[in-house]
Amino acid sequence: MTYRIVTHANCTDGFSSAFVVKKYFNILLGKDLSQKEIDSIQIVGVMPPDIQTGSFKTTVDDIVVDLPNPPTKVLFWCDHHDTSKPKENLPENYYWKYTPSCTGYLLELVEEKNGPLSPETLEFKEVINIMDSASYSPEQIKLCYYKQDNYDPSNPLLKLHIIGAMFNTRDRVLNDEIFKTLLKGELGETPLSDENLWKLNPLMFHKAQLESYAQWREIVDGYLEYKEDIKVVVQDDRKATISRGVADRFYVYIKFPDAKYSVNLRMIDNETTRFGVGSNIFHKDWRSVNIGNICFEIGKKFKGAGGGHPVVGGANVNSKHTDEALQYILNELKKFKTI
Repeated sequence: MTYRIVTHANCTDGFSSAFVVKKYFNILLGKDLSQKEIDSIQIVGVMPPDIQTGSFKTTVDDIVVDLPNPPTKVLFWCDHHDTSKPKENLPENYYWKYTPSCTGYLLELVEEKNGPLSPETLEFKEVINIMDSASYSPEQIKLCYYKQDNYDPSNPLLKLHIIGAMFNTRDRVLNDEIFKTLLKGELGETPLSDENLWKLNPLMFHKAQLESYAQWREIVDGYLEYKEDIKVVVQDDRKATISRGVADRFYVYIKFPDAKYSVNLRMIDNETTRFGVGSNIFHKDWRSVNIGNICFEIGKKFKGAGGGHPVVGGANVNSKHTDEALQYILNELKKFKTI
């Protein structure tokens, strides 16, 4: 059999989920592979719309994590996104649970099958849950998204951000190659202490990413629109006169602390527009709408695909329907009581 671990590309939870599956392969799958066989398992990074639209073809020997349920049978599936919630009982080796991260859910399954996790692994679980569910404090945002005089190597959340910067560049091919390189061969206890990973100098990538965030913040104010009546910030990249840096998805809640939600959109190519919708991470009590459901609906309505969590989501739509999709999102947000 040729096993593949198919996971969410360009995503720290996707990377970490693949790490956990490979690290605990025999426990999770009930197999008896040798370490050499596990080391050689292929890692494939794909995006959720690739699964939803069927453009990526899975096989019966695939292990699919942090992605929607594929339309054809696979060996193992695990996800935590609200929009992936099954409508019927799942078959053997299929798992879904609404949790802060897919990695955390996989570690729960490992614990159920193999007993208590190590303190180091529990610490790793805690920070990936914070990162993937955006459960940051303002202090943690400043630590992980802004330049520091010193980078504390003992802070596990910062270390995870440093790792994630390695495969969050603008080059998809580079991202995929780094993804595969980091997950090749025998792994450490967690990514936070994997010696081979840290030999690749991830701090270099993190510092470059922070500089990109800073450059982006300098120009984005020119095309941010705060709709005060519904407490929504709209970032329409079609209005940008220049392109510089990498988007900092939490900046809008620093600049507009009264905002409940944010909507950003960008043209991926002549046929596809990417929408991202989020909620204010510093005021969880303001949330009154399931964003994942909205993104799922606009994907269906406007010839694309989408989904996510109740607090954050994304969708690709046909570019001909960009303005309609934006108006649909804003109309949905208008239905709910403002602060």
